[in-house]
Amino acid sequence: MMPDRLVLDTDIVIHLLKKQPQTVARFIELLEAQTVFLLSPIVVAEIYAGAFQREHKEIETLFSLCKRISIDSETGQQAGHYAHRYRKAHQVISLEDYLLAASARQNRCPLWTSNRKHYPMDDIVLFDPA
Repeated sequence: MMPDRLVLDTDIVIHLLKKQPQTVARFIELLEAQTVFLLSPIVVAEIYAGAFQREHKEIETLFSLCKRISIDSETGQQAGHYAHRYRKAHQVISLEDYLLAASARQNRCPLWTSNRKHYPMDDIVLFDPA
């Protein structure tokens, strides 16, 4: 099934920028099916934090295919609830991951990630590209 919208995790954006064949093929398939890719400012920040200046044009080209979303206080509050609930049992989960999970919940759409262990939340849907 093709989702109408997907929140992209940073790892998926990295796979796309590194031209990982399976991820690129699936992205193109979804794009052709008119899936809207939602891009959080968290992902934008994480990508630019690790990017060289020479990569910026390619990053912007990819980002231009996405709809940028914002993080409001409601999303922040939800992320805080997730962190409170899961941080003791799941110490590998970062605040960024909690915010992305909350963004997926707030936007009522799946999250596309390959780091499934970072998202144990039972009230969000993880996109299965298979």
